[in-house]
Amino acid sequence: MRIANKHEGSSNGPLLQSLALNVAAPLAVFYGLRAAGVSLWWAVLASAVPPTAEALLTVARERRVGMLGVLVLSMVALGAVLSLVTGSPRFMFAKDGWMTGIVGLVFLATLRGQPVIYRVLSSVAKGEKRAELERNWQASPTFRHVMRLLTAVWGMGLLLDSVVRVVLAYTLPIDSVLLVTTLQYVALFVALEIFSRRYGRKPARTAVIHNEAAAAATAA
Repeated sequence: MRIANKHEGSSNGPLLQSLALNVAAPLAVFYGLRAAGVSLWWAVLASAVPPTAEALLTVARERRVGMLGVLVLSMVALGAVLSLVTGSPRFMFAKDGWMTGIVGLVFLATLRGQPVIYRVLSSVAKGEKRAELERNWQASPTFRHVMRLLTAVWGMGLLLDSVVRVVLAYTLPIDSVLLVTTLQYVALFVALEIFSRRYGRKPARTAVIHNEAAAAATAA
């Protein structure tokens, strides 16, 4: 039992790190600095440091820069430059929405080829698991449909998040924007994750994928 718990904690490590640096840390930095009397503009700018650090840690951990890594780091850098130029706290909040929208469009743009969800799964999988994903992609129409549908759902979800973030950035009281948009993003992410797991791991669907891959291997 102890071994299982240790393994489970280890497997959840990257997720907990991501939540800490992308959700908890920005809120703590922003509201901590505001309570200390730091100006709104500097507090917003400082709150972007933990997510940037998380993106760099991911690149260092994987020892390579993938398509999404390049996109995220580019958007962070562009957002920081534009924020410095405009000096508008509301723009700094709204830019997160625009960046999320761009990522959503990238998801949708990959639907005609290998969709983002498949690329992400195959990039993090190793050994036999990665080989199985590649076999399923080549041999199973059902698997390809699942990957494209999940990518489309995530893309549309990110576009929805983008619109909501921008609207909230310009309508809410300025000191409430970060808290509300962060909670809204977490709720959306959890909903998308639950849908992805339940849809992608449905036993009847995984059985069809396995059978299609097995039939293709037999025919070859």
